[in-house]
Amino acid sequence: MNYNYPSQLQLPGLGNIRYQDVSPKTICPGQKVVYVGRINGDPGYGSIGSVLEIRRHKAIVELKRPTGQNAKIWHIPYHLLASPQKAA
Repeated sequence: MNYNYPSQLQLPGLGNIRYQDVSPKTICPGQKVVYVGRINGDPGYGSIGSVLEIRRHKAIVELKRPTGQNAKIWHIPYHLLASPQKAA
């Protein structure tokens, strides 16, 4: 077996998107964030929204689903959020 290849498929024309982690010190209300969690019943990976309120361990975020449904307000831990402005 050849283990020199990454396990993630590489698609031509699409680079690997990397986001910077967020914390209460790095975001502020009104800032755009991306949901990067993959949990059943969650808003959906890649949902973009804006921060309404910052708390100690989580942010209150208004997220819009990628499918175009109405926005909902979610209480999301910081480790499941990322900053799209810092994407590489």
